[in-house]
Amino acid sequence: MNAEKQTQDNVVSLYPAHYSPDDIKQIGEIKAWMAETNYKQAALARLARISSSSLSQILGGTYATAPGVLLLKISNAMKHAEDQAADSVVAVETGVYRVAMSAFQMARRYKNFSVLSAYVGTGKTFAAKHYLRNTPNTYLIEATPTMTVQSLVKLLARMVVGFDKGSIDDKFRGIVDELKDTDSLLIVDEAETLTPHVLNTLRRLRDMAGIGICLVGTEHLSGIVRSKNQNFDQIRSRIGYWRETIERISADDARALTESAFADDEIADDVAARLYAYSQGSARMLMEAIVPAIKQARSGRELSAALVDAVVQKALCLKPLALEK
Repeated sequence: MNAEKQTQDNVVSLYPAHYSPDDIKQIGEIKAWMAETNYKQAALARLARISSSSLSQILGGTYATAPGVLLLKISNAMKHAEDQAADSVVAVETGVYRVAMSAFQMARRYKNFSVLSAYVGTGKTFAAKHYLRNTPNTYLIEATPTMTVQSLVKLLARMVVGFDKGSIDDKFRGIVDELKDTDSLLIVDEAETLTPHVLNTLRRLRDMAGIGICLVGTEHLSGIVRSKNQNFDQIRSRIGYWRETIERISADDARALTESAFADDEIADDVAARLYAYSQGSARMLMEAIVPAIKQARSGRELSAALVDAVVQKALCLKPLALEK
């Protein structure tokens, strides 16, 4: 028996029988990651949305049942923490984020349309950009009110084919040829700004190339696609995923975002409640205005409801609103 095998056997012997070899390997990777990144165990537990005691027991080999499900949550939290280093907003799995992922995956899997409509600031665009960065064969178009069929096709040609030479029809057929028989997904953000002619062009692209398309937009998108105008009949019949419009993030979502932003702090219930009330249910307001203002003015002080009130009311002139959970 060589020294490496002896070491592996010694490590395995430290854990109970209900810990699988994959569990033990993953625990080693978690410990190494925390040591390398200097990430605190309590902060990782909060980001994974499990108790500190559960994480401690898992890592110490004293957790009473198989830890595979919680290890997956911890692994996802580590990935989120790494994303935080590159993103101004960490990819916390909020309710909006999960709905967005379902919309993207359903459109890709069944090569059909899906619709994601939500009020501004709820995180739908962030979810789309995160999915784009992390999923091959994904294309994102940010639509504008002035977008024409010609500008849409030119933009897609540059994205998909790499150039936009030839007539509009040549470019369109080149895009179809490039995407056909692939698992590609096209995400169209701000889709409520598109004209019926442009939407019809997207429908033809979906039909001819056999790809999934997700239309992402504000609450106005649902009204446009549901319109009795015959221009949208053929798109409606191709929609395989369409949830009710999301009006705001939940209190639990706001807390998860707050815990990711203040990873080294225990977030008291009154602090979480105040931050949610000031955010008015907007992830954007919370993460791009309120949290930076507090971090800027905090100067080492304890994160308290009084501090939140003082900073947010003075720096942002916001008043808390009573929001449903």
